[in-house]
Parts: sequence; C-alpha cells; structure tokens
Amino acid sequence: MSKPLIVVTGKNGQLGSELQILVPSFDPQYDFLFVDRSQLDLSSNDSIDNFFAVHTPSVVINCAAYTAVDKAESEKELAQAVNVQSVEKMAAIAHQRKIPFITFSTDYVFTGNATKPYTTDTALAPLNFYGSTKADGERLAIAANPNTIIIRTSWVFSTHGNNFVKSMIRFMKERDVLNIVSDQKGRPTYAKDLADATMKMIVALDNGQAIKGIYHYANK
Repeated sequence: MSKPLIVVTGKNGQLGSELQILVPSFDPQYDFLFVDRSQLDLSSNDSIDNFFAVHTPSVVINCAAYTAVDKAESEKELAQAVNVQSVEKMAAIAHQRKIPFITFSTDYVFTGNATKPYTTDTALAPLNFYGSTKADGERLAIAANPNTIIIRTSWVFSTHGNNFVKSMIRFMKERDVLNIVSDQKGRPTYAKDLADATMKMIVALDNGQAIKGIYHYANK
C-alpha cells in the first residue's frame, strides 16, 4: 500500500527548507514532494491545474507566498495572484479531493496597534496591501474549504534565506553602531519550531483529530 503523499510548496523558503530537514523523521510514515515555482507557479491557474492533474497528494502544505511587504504596493497583481487566488484555488481542490490543506498567514492582517497578544478572534484590519492579500486569502480559502487550516505566525527566522536575525548578525560584524526602529514589538518565530508544529498537526489529523480553522503560532 502506498504511503500518503504530502505536497509542500515553497520548498526554498525558510519553512519549506525546515520541513525538508524533518523528512527522515517521518520517512516510514509519509512520502513528500517539495516543489518550487518552476514546478508549480502559483501565479498561474494553468500551472496549478496541470500540477494537480498529475499529482494526487494526501495533504497540501502551502509554504509559498508573496512576502515582499513594501514591493507588494507596486506589484499588486502578482501579490494578489499568489496570496489570494492560488490559495483559494488550492483550498477548493483540497475540498474536492477531501484532503487537508494547510496554509500560513501573518500578523500583518492586524492593525499593529495592540497592547496585548492577538487572538484568532481579533478583528482583521490590515494597514497595507500585503496584509490585505493575506487577509483575503484566509477568508476565501475558508469559504472554498471550511476544513482549511490557517496558521498565522510572525517574524519568522532560520538559517535559510533572508530574515531579521541573520541581517542583525551580519550588521553587527560590519558596523560599529546599529540604527534600528524601536517602535515595533513582535515574537520572532524559529522556522524549525513552526515546521515541527505543522507536522504534529498532520499526525493529529491522521489520528482522527478534527483540526480546522485559524491558529496562531509564535515562539515565546
């Protein structure tokens, strides 16, 4: 009997890279297929249709996203396609095939004015276009597939790719003085921990637990 196939988009990102490292831990239990834009272009409906016509996953983990916050203001069509339209489409495909669909969102769906941690019930009020695309992606994914799992996280860092922690380490080696904004608060989240939590959800689903809807995950 074939093992369940887990398809992971965004294989070269921080989270996708960490999930690849976890593969040996789940090798007897699952098969994994990690894909990047060359194999699955989330800005193209045809690419999505063609991919899922060939592959029959048991789970889809969507780690891919348009994450250039400032650039999204000038690349609205691309940000919309990747963060909204593709997420809705994959959620609908997962619903049709009755398989779990997990995707990731961000604290940018909120105002940023909170004085205490956000909860999953906090009203959405994004302040920029990037945040709006992530909020719209959440809403449309759940509308297309009520069993969608959305994990909101914040300030992700890892040894892979570009992130705040790596930038600070580099700057500290290069500069005598650092000028950094002091009006932002958040919870940096290690991508490895987020990957571990995601796989725990999949194992729980396999064990019959009813997991769906919106979750928040960030380190202390």
